[in-house]
Amino acid sequence: MSKNSKSTRRLVIITGDKGGVGKSTFARGLLQLYINKDLVCAAYEADQRNPQLERHFQTKYKSLIRYIDIFRKGQADQLLIDIDKQREFPIFLIDLPAQSGGFFENYVNELSFFEMLQEINCRVTMVSVISRVLDSITVLKGLHELCKDKVDYIVAKNLFHGEPEKFERYNDSPIRRELLTKGLVEILMPDLFYQPYDFIDRYNLTFNDALTHPETNIAIRARVNRFVQDFERNITPATHLLGLDKKPAPGFYKKMITETEETNEEYHSILLSDKEFQAQMEQDEIPPFSMLSK
Repeated sequence: MSKNSKSTRRLVIITGDKGGVGKSTFARGLLQLYINKDLVCAAYEADQRNPQLERHFQTKYKSLIRYIDIFRKGQADQLLIDIDKQREFPIFLIDLPAQSGGFFENYVNELSFFEMLQEINCRVTMVSVISRVLDSITVLKGLHELCKDKVDYIVAKNLFHGEPEKFERYNDSPIRRELLTKGLVEILMPDLFYQPYDFIDRYNLTFNDALTHPETNIAIRARVNRFVQDFERNITPATHLLGLDKKPAPGFYKKMITETEETNEEYHSILLSDKEFQAQMEQDEIPPFSMLSK
């Protein structure tokens, strides 16, 4: 593990090569915490099929979400360039899609990815969100074989899949014992009851917005609020590995909300103007421009 891990910038990569382990929910919870604490972060949406960061945060925080196609050659190059240029950002967050491990391995090997990040004062934290199945251990073992001591490791047990003591395959695994000797931090990801989870999913909300949405109720507010509180408390042992020890920038996200609202208003104004123009054309029986140009 890095002796200078507290002083460097952080690239936090959320992994879990098997779909459904809860990594995107973890990424959303962590991003919500960065926002709540005014910790400046650039978040990368890497899951093109199920873009949860985009779906839940884009409406309110338009410039927060960036995009990287992990399956396309050259995208990791652009990520390195972006991190190098954005020196004012202390935290970078990526939610890797399922089944992307092989592509990520190619990037690491082709670019000396971790070494290049070290040159620009950026340390990687790999967060493995696990369930109780054997695949989670296999993925963690493969991750360590790839990254070795070039990154810091966090394992997050998703309590949706059972109580901590029921993760027996992981708890008794040789890879866990090995990583614990190298500074592995273990945390618990709280379970969120299906009704508030489905509510958030239905309306594409952030966790904070679920507390104030017009269709919410007292039970949903109570459960979501408890989830956020438990999430923050549970990740305390990994504070420095997740960049939560960085200096806050008050007002950063409030400004982003304002800019997003202004952009949305301008966009809707343009749409309205286009609709009014089209309606006027139809009323006056003016042929479309494509016909006039012939």
